[in-house]
Amino acid sequence: MKKHFKSTITFNQGEARKFCKMEYYIAQKKNLKHYEAIEIEKNKLATPRTENVTRLLSLYKNIGKGGWASPAGLILKGIYNKNKESATLGNIARNSNLLKVVAKPEVLLLAYRAIRSNRGALTKAAEISLDKLNTFDEIQKKQYFKSNCFPDKIGLADFFAISKLLLRGKYPWGSSRRIYFPKPGVLDKKRPITIPYGPFMDRVVQKAFTMVLEAVYEPYFEKRNRSFGFRPNKGVQDAISAVTSLYSSGKITAIEGDVEAAYDTVNKQKLIKILSERISDRKFLNLMFHRLDYDYVEITPEGKIQRIKPKLGIPQGGIDSPYLFNIYMNKLDDYVHTELQDFVNNLNKEKAINLYLLKQKIKNRKAGPHHSPIFLPANPKPGSKINTLVLKRTFSLESTVLRGKRQKCIRHQQKIKLALKQATDQISITELREKLYNEIKIMRKLNHKFLSVKTTDPCSSVEIKILYVRYADDWILLTNGSTKVAALLKNKISTYLKEELGLILSEKKTIITDIRINPAKFLGFELKVKSKDPNSYKKFNTQRKKGSTIIWSTPDKQRLINRLHMKGFCDASGFPRELPWLATIEPHVIIERYNAVMRGFAQFYFGFIRNPSDISRWIYIFRYSCFKTLAQKYKTTISGVFKRFGHLVTDTKRKTVRFTVLLKVGSELLERHWDLLSYYDLKKLVLKDNKQRKLELQSNFWEIEKDNKIGEYPIPTGKIPTVTNEEYLDSISWVSLRTQASFAMPCANCGSFEDVHQHHVKHVRKRAYCLIPDDISYQKIMVLRNRKQIPLCKECHIKLVHSGKYDGEKLINLSPIKKLSDNRVLHVESFVHPGIEHYSKPLTERGWTIVQNKGSLFKETKKTN
Repeated sequence: MKKHFKSTITFNQGEARKFCKMEYYIAQKKNLKHYEAIEIEKNKLATPRTENVTRLLSLYKNIGKGGWASPAGLILKGIYNKNKESATLGNIARNSNLLKVVAKPEVLLLAYRAIRSNRGALTKAAEISLDKLNTFDEIQKKQYFKSNCFPDKIGLADFFAISKLLLRGKYPWGSSRRIYFPKPGVLDKKRPITIPYGPFMDRVVQKAFTMVLEAVYEPYFEKRNRSFGFRPNKGVQDAISAVTSLYSSGKITAIEGDVEAAYDTVNKQKLIKILSERISDRKFLNLMFHRLDYDYVEITPEGKIQRIKPKLGIPQGGIDSPYLFNIYMNKLDDYVHTELQDFVNNLNKEKAINLYLLKQKIKNRKAGPHHSPIFLPANPKPGSKINTLVLKRTFSLESTVLRGKRQKCIRHQQKIKLALKQATDQISITELREKLYNEIKIMRKLNHKFLSVKTTDPCSSVEIKILYVRYADDWILLTNGSTKVAALLKNKISTYLKEELGLILSEKKTIITDIRINPAKFLGFELKVKSKDPNSYKKFNTQRKKGSTIIWSTPDKQRLINRLHMKGFCDASGFPRELPWLATIEPHVIIERYNAVMRGFAQFYFGFIRNPSDISRWIYIFRYSCFKTLAQKYKTTISGVFKRFGHLVTDTKRKTVRFTVLLKVGSELLERHWDLLSYYDLKKLVLKDNKQRKLELQSNFWEIEKDNKIGEYPIPTGKIPTVTNEEYLDSISWVSLRTQASFAMPCANCGSFEDVHQHHVKHVRKRAYCLIPDDISYQKIMVLRNRKQIPLCKECHIKLVHSGKYDGEKLINLSPIKKLSDNRVLHVESFVHPGIEHYSKPLTERGWTIVQNKGSLFKETKKTN
């Protein structure tokens, strides 16, 4: 019987509205509506090319063309290659002089480039205590106060100052802030999270730490091949590819592991000790110890401000915290593959010995009382008779029952055939033939069923095997042993975590599951094998007796219905609902938003679940939520929406709605269609590529597992390269050049080169150009050029932007200066990197087509069939 799921959370409309994040779509819609005016404004704001900027850009461009290699990139790659060689040979390399690498201004600039656009980059910092401030010298105080709030006043000189402070071990670490987030779906309950809202430079230094730690630890993580969370080039799909690979063959029991308050209970001294096993630089370790010796500020429910310095834990939300936690939990990964594996081997040996003794006992009993008994050797040698028993397996109960039924059916057939030979009258022959036909029919059914049944029972196997995979603090251990064996393994892991790492395994969330009966849950997926019930999952019974019981995955239905209900797409029973707060915006923006959600959903699941149709129900919920939202907007029904805007209504697979927008730009009229994607469209767009991606991920998993290969990965589009990427040195050299060139630019207002730093603005892409007041000219220019940073000298920054007052939170009216000194100071990348210089793609490259007929400006048209 099909199980019906129901949401277990409480819906809150205020929380659901936050998940929509419609500011970007609304801003882009308004900018599109005023596209022609914006293009005219861009031309008005064009500036002449100044000689100083031309000379600087040419200098950096020529350096790049000359084959310049980043010194920081060379050092990081050298550290990586050294540890890669040691990991391949099974050794541990000792790494020294790492603090000098972290303190290199180029490394700090690369770290800044990687995090400058992060959420929270412009969040105000928590103030440090007066006692701590009094321990700072003048240089430390100056640097702390300069970067206390934003990256807004950071210039090239600051990176050199920070470099000197790091080398002296005097870097002024700031304080964190503890905030309380509402727990989704649970009323009147908040979850505390400690976030390092310290000075922006703290986050830059943390990122620099992470870059160096990745160069040291990635080869060892890669060789172990069991940790996939918060690592470069790794993710949820890598973990799912591992647990559904051939390695999972025969494993039918799962331990779903979860650590209580994982980040908050990390032992800091133990973490430093773990780092010291591969890092011999005492200055680096001391600076890391000071970084971990953090305090945080929080507001109590009574409204009081208190400062707390925890003895345990690393701040969840820190730039380097996830990677430090991976290093800490790598001890568990090692334990599972050494001591726990030895424990499993001993279990296998005991099981083999017990089976050997049982067979000898049976032999002795058959031989009689005068037969001399066979004794077990004290220390059996590898390859001996006892050890070969490890490879033997026993038949499963279901296959044994079917074998017995087949033998019984064969005996009945033989008796009937014998009776047929002896029969003389026609009536008896007819009855016997009918009985024989029925027996043959039963035999065929038994043969057909036997082909779909596992011949051997994984739990009764002599050799117990395990497969362990971890993603941050969530882990799963699969075994072909029984639930009793799994309980032993769970207790061993729980004891190790408590005694060696000081972590507590959650008894409530750590579940032992026989996945033939109930699926195991891991990272939003359900893991299954063929059910014990022969009538269950009939459509999945395609494996034959010679095949293996390989685990497959499906979406986690309970988690999905909770998420969709929490975000307002459906009610608690999974029935689609409208999002009324979206009904006030343009229909094509609604379509674009829903399409983005469905594409992301399909990208996550397609190719990584066994049956693509498993997500069709969830796509249905998204689509009909959209239809209901459009119906509310036009005050009609879903049928009315299809009547007005229906597209491909006769095609049951692709039936959808279409909205067409006409846009007049000068003398040209352009057109673009927005169609709500269907399950068929998503399958066509995503499935083939995702299947190929899963094959690549599993192939990579097996190359590491079997061939001991520690490979490199292609650089993802739009990402800063990491030391594990192919062609890392060439890519990081260009990134480094562009970053340095950005800081070398003159003031965008007056052209001065003295004391220039970067001015930052929040959410440029979420701000519509037409809504920015005319007197805030800098924001208008930055929105036009789609840039969050702009170089300004100290005088122009303070006097013009902040009107002589720098409060770190709110930008007040700016001086109405319309032009920059040179537009290229905002587009350094386009001129340093060889290629076509451009600011944005034309409309024809963004899905718009030129039409001949004339229409009104930005008009929605009804689409007829």
